[in-house]
Order: sequence, then structure tokens, then C-alpha cells
Amino acid sequence: MKKLILIQNDYPGTGKSTLALCFHRYLQQYGVSHQLLSLTEEDSPAQPGSTALDVSSLTPRDFLDHVDASPLTILDVGTGLGEFFNKFYQAAELDQVLHEAEVAVSVVLPVTADRESFDSVIEAAEVFSDNAEYLIAHLVTSCYDEDDKVWDTSYAARVMDMFEAVELHIPEITFHLELSNERMSLDHALQQGDVEERLGKEYTKWNRRVMGQVDSARQYLFGDAFRPTMAPKPAKPARKAKTKLAA
Repeated sequence: MKKLILIQNDYPGTGKSTLALCFHRYLQQYGVSHQLLSLTEEDSPAQPGSTALDVSSLTPRDFLDHVDASPLTILDVGTGLGEFFNKFYQAAELDQVLHEAEVAVSVVLPVTADRESFDSVIEAAEVFSDNAEYLIAHLVTSCYDEDDKVWDTSYAARVMDMFEAVELHIPEITFHLELSNERMSLDHALQQGDVEERLGKEYTKWNRRVMGQVDSARQYLFGDAFRPTMAPKPAKPARKAKTKLAA
């Protein structure tokens, strides 16, 4: 069975693009056949390494053709386009269409400690109901305990408990200076082969933790569409930080 992974949340800054690229990078390490799509508006740039789906011309037939082109599809729904896709999904009765096409759906909902980011979780549950599996990806902004407390006491968390959603914790980025020095965005960094050598040990630690989180949910996320063709290469030693000698 094929797999469609939707990553969406209309609240800005939840890490949708980062998460999509992390999934993409993880699958590349194993040589898993997949595609990365971005739902965008006209004249808006697509995510690096992805194919753009323009909302102004998207039809149910086009959408199904794109999904049918690969055993595993990651769709990053741009900020502000979640409502559009939800209506598109319902109007086209994609729950039935995808079921008949033997495409399983996982809805990945990245959230922060801001309760407003939970609104899209409730909306997604209403739209996809029990026709999808759910994964909550927490973008850690402070400490785990504080972030978890905000989420655990929310109505959105209770709704996700009903659907037995899996949770991931994406660690906080601690290498902003290194990114700045390299004049590189995180999205760009995740597309580079030599990024660990360029950004050093803080990036290496972060990347290993993220890949570990994805690996822990591999079967739930990718299902039978995860068909590795190679083993991941061992990580290279991180670049040591330069120290200045005393005069």
C-alpha cells in the first residue's frame, strides 16, 4: 500500500518545512523511493528539493496522479493553506478516492508551546477523522516539561488521545551562530551533503536526535512503503570548534 504523509498547520513557525526535510533526509539515508511535494500559492517558491503544487490550478485528478507517482509521498502544506486543503479534501471526497487507490494517509501536525498552534490539530481531526493516522511533532521551544504541560492540558491533546496519535519531540536548535557564519538557513543546511563538517558538533547532535525521533516512529509514519535499498552511512566526526591562542 502506498503512503501519503501530510504535514500541515496554519500557525506560522511550527517547523513544517524543517520536518518535511528531516523526513526526506531520513528516507534518503536508506535509499527509500519517495517524493517531496509542496502545496503553494501562485508565484510562491516551493520548498528546496520539492515539486510545487499550485493551489490555483490543482484538481483532484492532478493530485491523485502526483500521489500515484511514488510509493511514498510527503506533502508540505504551506502556512495559510491548511484550510484550503481541508476543503479540497472534503469536496473531492479524497477519503474514498485515496482508499480506493490503496493510499494510506498519515497527518503530521507540528505544534509549539503556543496554544494557538493547537487549533489546526482540532480542525484536522474533524476533517480526516478516522480515515488517517496522526502524529504530533512538538517543536521544543523551552524545556520538555514546560512544553508538555501546555500540550497535555489542552483539548487538542485529548482529541489526539482518542485517535491514539504518536508524538515526536524535535529538539531546539542551538547552532544559530554556525548557520549565520555559513550564511545558511536550516532548510538549506538539510539539503547539503557536507553540512556536518561545516556546522560542527551542535548540528551533528541535533541531527542525530531528530533522526532518532523519526526512526522511533518509522513504521507508524511510513508503513509498508518504507523499502530500504541501502544502509545509512556512518556519521562523520563533527568539526571541532577553533580556539584562539592567548597572546
